Amino acid sequence: MTDPAGVTLGPLPRTHALVADDVARHLERLIVTGDLPSGAALPPERTLAQTLGVSRNALREALTRLAGIGLIERRQGSGNRVSRTIPLAATLAGRMQDVEAEFRNSAEFRAVIEPQLVRLAATRVDDAQLDALRTLVSDAGSSIAAGAAEGSAGLDVAFHTAIAQATGNPLLAALGDLTASWTVEARVFSHLDDDGRRLSHAGHARILAALVARDPDAAEYAMRIHLAEVREVIERARRDTAED
Repeated sequence: MTDPAGVTLGPLPRTHALVADDVARHLERLIVTGDLPSGAALPPERTLAQTLGVSRNALREALTRLAGIGLIERRQGSGNRVSRTIPLAATLAGRMQDVEAEFRNSAEFRAVIEPQLVRLAATRVDDAQLDALRTLVSDAGSSIAAGAAEGSAGLDVAFHTAIAQATGNPLLAALGDLTASWTVEARVFSHLDDDGRRLSHAGHARILAALVARDPDAAEYAMRIHLAEVREVIERARRDTAED
């Protein structure tokens, strides 16, 4: 099901965590990537619970958590809305101790999967897909030049999922979508400041150049360097956030 803005809200991706944990994480991912933009109204709780396939009690617990960390606003009589100002650093910092293994797993997962995806994409990408990737890199560059942080993580996710789609293999494209979904919490740390956003943009530009050249060796190398740089930025940002 989609909300009025066309965002797919459900069904809920389940893990071994409590239902409320999965709901909170699912909605948080949609918010931090910009799929649910700041100020957007959420569907009524009854409708949202049905869409996600969860009880209203589990949904309310998740919404209460998200409200507590400033991601949504709950107002009597006017429903739930995404906060107009998203406190990404505070949100993630509050969960750092609980997701230490997740950050390591995220970096390892990406290092295994994404270099192979971009290597195959370099041999199959078409001109229309290259144009779409150029637009994403250009939009990210414009955002950095304007000093606008909002949407940066979403452009990052879009760039990497577009590479997976360029493999021409629907199973690998689906894996690219899952990679993006599973690693949102970690990658947001690389977009908390201008230096991280510039480094991400430079890495994407190098990857794009290799794809334009249709050079799989160069594409794989550029992706490996990019992921290593991003991992370093994430680790530094997490340390800095923990010290604040």
